[in-house]
Amino acid sequence: MNKLAFFSLLLGILACPAAHSQTGDAEFDALQAREMQRFASLSRSLHSARILQPGVDAKYYRLNIRIADAKDFVRGDVTSLIKVTDGTLSKIMFDLTNAMLVDSAFVDGLRSPVSAAGNAITITLPRIYNTGELLQSRVYYHGNPPYTGLGSYSDNLLTDGTRWTYTLSEPYGARDWWPCIDHPNDKADSADIWITCKQNTIGVSNGKLIETVQNADLTRTFKWKHRYPIATYLIPVTIGNFNTFSDWYRYSPTDSMEVVNYVLPSIASTSPLYRSSAALTPRMLGIYSAMFGTFPFIKEKYGHAQFGWSGGMEHQTLTSLGSTAFTEATIAHELVHQWFGDMITCRTWPDLWLNEGFAQYFEAVYREKQYGMDSYWSRMQSRISSAKSATGTLYVQDSANVDNLFASSRVYNKGSFVLQMLRFALGDSIFFASIRSYASDPALRYGTAATADLRRHCETVSGRDLAWFFNEWVFGEKYPKYSYSYSHAPGVSGYVSTINIRQTTGTTNPSFFTMPIPLKFIAAGWDTTVRVDNNAANQTFQIAVSHKPDTIQFDPQGWLLRDVTKVANGIAGLSSAPLSFSLGSNYPNPFNPSTTIRYTLPVRCRVTIAILNPLGQRVVELVNEDQPAGEKEVQWNAVAASGIYFYRMEAAASDIPGITYTKTRRMVLVR
Repeated sequence: MNKLAFFSLLLGILACPAAHSQTGDAEFDALQAREMQRFASLSRSLHSARILQPGVDAKYYRLNIRIADAKDFVRGDVTSLIKVTDGTLSKIMFDLTNAMLVDSAFVDGLRSPVSAAGNAITITLPRIYNTGELLQSRVYYHGNPPYTGLGSYSDNLLTDGTRWTYTLSEPYGARDWWPCIDHPNDKADSADIWITCKQNTIGVSNGKLIETVQNADLTRTFKWKHRYPIATYLIPVTIGNFNTFSDWYRYSPTDSMEVVNYVLPSIASTSPLYRSSAALTPRMLGIYSAMFGTFPFIKEKYGHAQFGWSGGMEHQTLTSLGSTAFTEATIAHELVHQWFGDMITCRTWPDLWLNEGFAQYFEAVYREKQYGMDSYWSRMQSRISSAKSATGTLYVQDSANVDNLFASSRVYNKGSFVLQMLRFALGDSIFFASIRSYASDPALRYGTAATADLRRHCETVSGRDLAWFFNEWVFGEKYPKYSYSYSHAPGVSGYVSTINIRQTTGTTNPSFFTMPIPLKFIAAGWDTTVRVDNNAANQTFQIAVSHKPDTIQFDPQGWLLRDVTKVANGIAGLSSAPLSFSLGSNYPNPFNPSTTIRYTLPVRCRVTIAILNPLGQRVVELVNEDQPAGEKEVQWNAVAASGIYFYRMEAAASDIPGITYTKTRRMVLVR
């Protein structure tokens, strides 16, 4: 797809969402899907990953950027304060695309030779600096930033005659429009961003606006001051004919932080609820601050600036949002990044799940805190199919390939399920205490982290060795496919249930997953849930219970990323009676808020199970995938209104043409 057509598509599709609704969920998924399309469509021109430059440590940047001349043209100078960590250093290198031309370079006020090769420039130092010394470089440059990676620099002329310019530098795009050390592990301690633009536009960036200068040539310079450590990809420049509105986050009885928004005058035509959605941000700030610690940039600001991409980008203190992304779900997702991604940045790109998996998961936890567990389960349930489709390890082996690095199924959705399973394995109190400990670590705050750092905090708080969990779920592949069977016999007091659990993984990494598994035993007027520690590919457990169970539900709430099949009559793997198609009555019925639907497949089938309202309209799809033969079950954690609903199963044999099954049953949700 050519750039213009693709850009038009991004701007033109999606309807406006309703806050906290299943429509909003679907729209968030659609936004995310289009982000992945954006990444994939532009990946061919993406720069390669940068190996961190030895011998230097960036301490400060001042970007002085002029975007007021010809469209797509930038002129500027960047001052960098660099700490020397290698006393033999004779040159320093900055990332800068070869499309940008350097006019001159200075080191500590002395004009210095500069050369360009590939997408980098090298400046010869005027002398040898001792280890620990600081040097100041200043690079003057100009050019037409290329359109690479994720569209790192975009410049548009709108119908009202104003410029709308914005950047999105993740992962390797900062070098497209300014010279820097473009690696997430070299975070500057602070930055100033000076933006010169036409008087009919506003230039916005990180931190606080400390001065606006009226220039003689009918331009204005906006001077932004940011005094927190920051990675290069989190520095934006956004220019437009913006309207502004603000809310306030009151974080103490006497102190507030501004939550400021910059939007184009046309936003209401594409996102009528943009204002009410943005107004939810202070509440989100309170919820996340209670979980992770005070908003990490509390002395400056938070807010949103409209840019032209779908979805959002977590620029530090000022998230960029597409016009249709001013939704509760996207705002909540991007806000999590201010802690995980911005304050604590992934040390290297293969650990990107520490950014995106966290944002994805805690967006669902926000729903839990704001609306209750039904909303949480609905959100997580909507991601199951995507997470199961993930390929490769959660730790991204090939981070130069954007298709891999930003794979929604793997880094976002499987990453969120890994956190959910970690929560189940540890228990709520230990899990949230571990996340708080991770976010509060002075060695990580405003710095960088790797998966090992998260594991260390979880192990310290829990007092448990969690090598099994991280090795299998972060550095392993795929997910378990369980089959289980059970039988019951009288015991000394009550009954003894014998449960056999088998699993396959489709990989040798790992050959089986070690996980605690919840089993719910159900009889008339009685139930109990027992957790067993499954640490073998084929394992049998004996559980003493007071009643003879009518059934045993495997992971009834859906904590685990898994497939599960109930094997009829006895231990898994033994012969059993032939199966036939069936769609059983849901249990319980009436229900509030969740119910279980059981069904049987005689052969491998393509199966869909959907919930319908009385008008026959689809409310939610619970299953849509190929499944092997067996007895199965799926849960609906309803967030719908009270009333009568129907569930419909449609199945078609995968390998035997003409064998199909369709059945619909009735259920009642009572609030």
